[in-house]
Amino acid sequence: MRRSGSKKTKPGWLHKFLLILNILAAAMLLLSYVASFVSPATFWPIAFLGLGYPFLLLFNFVFILFWLFKKPALSLISVVTILLGWKFLVSTIGFRESTGIQVPKSSNAIVRVMTWNVHYFKRFDDTVYQQTVKNQMMDVIRKEQPDIFCVQEFFSRKKGEYNFKKAIEELLKTKHYYIMELAGNDYEMNGYAIFSKFPIRNRGKLHFPNTVGNDVIFADFEIKQKKLRVYNVHLQSISFQPEDYEYLKNVKEIHTDVNSTKRLSRRIKNAFLKRAEQVDILKKHAEASNLPYIIAGDFNDTPISYAVNTLSNGMKNAFREKGSGFGITYNGDFPNFQIDYILTNPAFEVKNYIIIDKKLSDHYPVRTDLELNP
Repeated sequence: MRRSGSKKTKPGWLHKFLLILNILAAAMLLLSYVASFVSPATFWPIAFLGLGYPFLLLFNFVFILFWLFKKPALSLISVVTILLGWKFLVSTIGFRESTGIQVPKSSNAIVRVMTWNVHYFKRFDDTVYQQTVKNQMMDVIRKEQPDIFCVQEFFSRKKGEYNFKKAIEELLKTKHYYIMELAGNDYEMNGYAIFSKFPIRNRGKLHFPNTVGNDVIFADFEIKQKKLRVYNVHLQSISFQPEDYEYLKNVKEIHTDVNSTKRLSRRIKNAFLKRAEQVDILKKHAEASNLPYIIAGDFNDTPISYAVNTLSNGMKNAFREKGSGFGITYNGDFPNFQIDYILTNPAFEVKNYIIIDKKLSDHYPVRTDLELNP
């Protein structure tokens, strides 16, 4: 006589295979967290896992959804792994409504800080200056009216319609600025700039060794009887060449080749190594000043990186405090990430944060309103 009742079915080979993949994805995600603490100079491969964090996070979310429908208990593999990296999750995605809108400051006690890699005031894919691009960029600055404006890849002609130095001075109604030229002649120049509505009490520059085109400038201010320093940062770029961008386009179409992949990997590795050296130099310099400081600019690295987490140590990350959404600040040909930041001393309260969605440069402008604590 047959016994009635249902037999428990054993997991099929597909479920076993997916479980193994899930464990691997969770392990890789855990390892990506390590990229925040281990210098690429010590073990550079870990930095690539940090770069892959958004994709590893996505894979784990997919596994959570899959197991919730098939075997809910197994979804805990990825849930626990993601929660262990909560710090990194909220540094990448802002789980709140947007706090920053393009409006005037709410009070005179607010200090508005904006950073923008303007790519020489050209669209990333343009080789010439266009009046429409210039007008749109100037319109962003006019509307935002930053008190302190950090500009990377700054460009200005000495006179004429592309005299951006004069244009920004007029828009912000200020004569306070610090510009460091990287290259120039009697006709035009490029470099870094800090424009300010506050008088600049001191200024300086910080050169990185064995680096061309990536430096730091700083300016000291006295605001509400408090002294502070602002660093305008442009950390090591990957320095892709035209052939690299062409290859990236081919990769999107599933066309790859080994030599190009090696070349790109080598460029990214070298950038990781240089940024590790640069942030150690910058952090040491900032802490030696004994001044509250703000670090703003193009870090060329993601929230899950040694560079960003070294500089963020003891600071407030304006995006993490008040940011919303995915925090993407780069819109060029390379996979789009958050690579522009405003880090503030704890002496400030972050009131709001916004990434201004204007595809004019290859970077979006980033702005925050800060209030000095009494």
